[in-house]
Amino acid sequence: MSASVAFHLEALAERFSKAAQDLRSGNLSLENDTTQRMDLLKAGSDLIDIVGLPKDKALFWLPQCAHITAIRLFIKWKAFEAIPLNDDAAISESDLAAKLGANLSLITRVSRVLVANNTLRRVGTDSLAHTDFSKIFTTANPIREMTQIGFDSQLKSWVSMPEYFDRFGIADEPTDRLQTVMAFAHGRLGSNVWDVWHSSEERLQAFMLAMGAIEEQMPSLGIYDLSWAAAEATKSPDRVLVVDVGGGRGQALKGILRATPGIPAGRCVLGDLPEVVEATKREVPELAEVKMVATDFFKEQPVKGALVYYIRRCLHDYSDEECVKILQHISDAMAADSRLLIVETLLGDKPSAFQAAMDLSMLAISGKERTLAGFQEITGKAALKITKVSQNPEGSAVIECTRV
Repeated sequence: MSASVAFHLEALAERFSKAAQDLRSGNLSLENDTTQRMDLLKAGSDLIDIVGLPKDKALFWLPQCAHITAIRLFIKWKAFEAIPLNDDAAISESDLAAKLGANLSLITRVSRVLVANNTLRRVGTDSLAHTDFSKIFTTANPIREMTQIGFDSQLKSWVSMPEYFDRFGIADEPTDRLQTVMAFAHGRLGSNVWDVWHSSEERLQAFMLAMGAIEEQMPSLGIYDLSWAAAEATKSPDRVLVVDVGGGRGQALKGILRATPGIPAGRCVLGDLPEVVEATKREVPELAEVKMVATDFFKEQPVKGALVYYIRRCLHDYSDEECVKILQHISDAMAADSRLLIVETLLGDKPSAFQAAMDLSMLAISGKERTLAGFQEITGKAALKITKVSQNPEGSAVIECTRV
């Protein structure tokens, strides 16, 4: 066993040494080279797996849970904003407590967790200063809001899972949109996920802003080349080229138009629920040329015979049965030469820890992340055939389908 551990440690040392050399030479940017940055983070996780004994791993969750709890408390109390932003400035815990109208011992004990995990920096014996990480939590931004909803909704749902399955059993996975783990956790059984989000304006606003952090992990097209659709544009000048199904505020469609300048915006359609479409018309002027069509993807697709139908980060919100319904409506609208592009996380046999956590989050809302076999199953039931898969190293994929 010791020889095996030594071998793996040497392999990790080589990875870290190579990364250090690349950083010094300018061949690696931790800000821009996402894949290599994720690989380094994975190497750190591997180190725990290699040298940690079972008892070490079993106890590792305790400081992690304490850390995220302390961060959430300081966000809620607006404590991060009360700490001076200047790198050479600090605030005493007594002054921080006075600013917040809080008990000094309470602030000391929570801040102790943040200092121990290097989120805040200790100055002297009783003062606190920011780190680059803690500064993220001083203003509204996708990372801060993702931290909030991760704690308030996802973690709350996960904590409620044992009780939920005690009540509903484990013979079947959750599939009912009105009986989700999340609704159960918030005491709102009978409400769908969006009703839960809309029940709190603070929660809804945090969710909408947090989606910006997820957007970065799943580009509109990734390595998929849509230039073939631009080449088809001249053949049928009146044909709709791209329909973004469930396109929200058009984030993905904007990415498609940037990546494929040969596709005119005027020959694209953004479809979503009426209230979303109206808000997009008002608030996204850069999509003024795009046709906006009120669409419920659980009902008949109103745009027929488009060259490309595109659906991104929607199917993972739903059960297999509901996904088949969504896909069947798209399939019915497609022409013989139409293609459907599904953009989702594609799980491998051994997904990353982040991907597995996202799947557990989807379980809380009766959805799921899927393997290729999972996508083959739901597309096949909707008279579709997968013809191409283009996957990014981070795990997101564009799954191209045609009608059977």
